[in-house]
Amino acid sequence: MTAAGAARRAAWLLPGLVLFVLALELLKKGAAAVGPLLRGLEIAGLPGALGFGWVMACVVLSGSPVAAIALALLAAHTVTTEEAFGMIGGSRLGASFVVLVVGILDDMRHRRTEKRSAYIGVAALVTTAVVYVPALLIGLFALRAGAFAGLRLEGRELGSLVAGVYGPTVALAVRHLPEALVFLAGIACLLAGFRLIDRALPDLQGRESPMSQAGRVAYQPWFMFAVGLGVTALTLSVSVSLSLLVPLAARGYVRRENVVPYILGANITTFIDTLFAGALVGHPDGVRIVAVLMATVTALSLPLVFFFPYSFERLVDHAARAATGSARAVMVFVAGLFLAPLLLMALS
Repeated sequence: MTAAGAARRAAWLLPGLVLFVLALELLKKGAAAVGPLLRGLEIAGLPGALGFGWVMACVVLSGSPVAAIALALLAAHTVTTEEAFGMIGGSRLGASFVVLVVGILDDMRHRRTEKRSAYIGVAALVTTAVVYVPALLIGLFALRAGAFAGLRLEGRELGSLVAGVYGPTVALAVRHLPEALVFLAGIACLLAGFRLIDRALPDLQGRESPMSQAGRVAYQPWFMFAVGLGVTALTLSVSVSLSLLVPLAARGYVRRENVVPYILGANITTFIDTLFAGALVGHPDGVRIVAVLMATVTALSLPLVFFFPYSFERLVDHAARAATGSARAVMVFVAGLFLAPLLLMALS
């Protein structure tokens, strides 16, 4: 990338961050309007919040905005700590849906009978579910046991700075708009902020990206795990970093057996932006719930990478091949992907 190109990308970063923080402040102020909606849908408890976060991430094709909304709802006391925890976990389960959408579109564009790109999306969803479901259960026990109870990153000075910079704008919105519109404005700012931040980040689909280098240099599970960690830390979005697998796998840079450890790594560093949001919302459990989920996901992922990489890869491969064996199989998988969270919401 040229210096001019780097400067153009950097110019998008500051307004993206400004909108991101503004969005969190608006979401907190307008969160009360969401309470009646959640009660109307009868969403309560961990299962309902998990399903709600899952469906919302599928709808917006990204997990990070949904996780940030969950933290804002927590700060406004619209949801409990456990419900916010479940909603964040659900947002990560649904975040990989965009990879499946990208894969299906890529297969349709190339008129493939073998669903080569859709396979990547299914593998991402299966890998995420196998790790996150037990991680959520373990994390729930950890939360109730007081894990990371003393962890605080909010900082009074940062809170005062945010209030001083954004207070007048937020107050103006609250004074002249209904709470529901304030909340919707926060969602709009959040999506716009993530879009600008994405434009500021490096284009990793180029020839000299870390992923393309990984395909030529090494195929060891631990190496691909590290690449997944690094790429997602750079993009701040698991949806973006996993979507990169579709064109790279289609071009032969990444083999199928290397997809799973990459996904495992990506699913850990995807929490970086959520940790930042947790620190900004000002709730004492904001950072804690993200740290607990990140810790449990890491604890379950490391043995799969270093001790059982090939057996786990075969398990995911078998499931992904079965789900992409035909167009009908893909449709059944997508239907199940939406049915599962809806059932969780119905159980709440």
